[in-house]
Amino acid sequence: MDKKSFDIVLDEIRKCVLTDQRIKAIEHVHGYFSSEQVTEMLKYFSWAEPQIKAVKAMQHKMVAIPTTKVANILNCFTFSKDRLIVLELIALNISDAHNYRPVEDLFRIHASEKKRCRRILEQVCKVGCKAPVAKISSCGMIPGNPYPKGKPSQITGTFPGTPIKKDGEDSNVEGKGIAGRIIGAAKPSPSTYNPHRPVPYPIPPCRPHATIAPSAYNNAGLVSVGGVITASVPPPPYSATQSSAGVPQRLGTPAAGELR
Repeated sequence: MDKKSFDIVLDEIRKCVLTDQRIKAIEHVHGYFSSEQVTEMLKYFSWAEPQIKAVKAMQHKMVAIPTTKVANILNCFTFSKDRLIVLELIALNISDAHNYRPVEDLFRIHASEKKRCRRILEQVCKVGCKAPVAKISSCGMIPGNPYPKGKPSQITGTFPGTPIKKDGEDSNVEGKGIAGRIIGAAKPSPSTYNPHRPVPYPIPPCRPHATIAPSAYNNAGLVSVGGVITASVPPPPYSATQSSAGVPQRLGTPAAGELR
């Protein structure tokens, strides 16, 4: 695919918010991708499962690639089990499957995975490559236009925040954030709005409530009770000679104050 067409595809992918929307942006493409373009698009998918979905959408939209370029695509994946899945998906796009070495070197840890890799490449040698050979322009009949039926973000309204394009209306969402694409266009501010002037709001009155504050006591020990200032006299200390009310002392037992 020529650079202009590929830039349009990348722009559609960047507009997407969800993984399924990015997959649809790839499925609607009219043309074929090179191995370098496949590697570039995989960067827009965060982890293995979305990347595998993207490869499924691209497996029939790829030109014939050698095993050295296949190794570059497989290196986008961390785990060998994911690499085997991707190798099966793009196997029929390999032009020189008899050259096992570049791909087999990626499966050195487990012998079973290396045997499975060799088996996949041997089957491709028997069947042959089904992908078209890369040309100067691999974008179908209309170079520079990967979406001859219209961009998904404008025609089908697939992407959030992008309404269906109407006559004489430009529905470009360039420069909008994720929130703007989901919620849509923001409502205009009222004519009386001034961002440099604070908006007045009523301050609620202070309601009286019970508090115990140290400031209620002055230096003279006077406390204001109901508007009348009275002296604050501390209670007398506890006297050991006083017996508790209602509790008689035992006969023959001297009081606590009488103990010498």
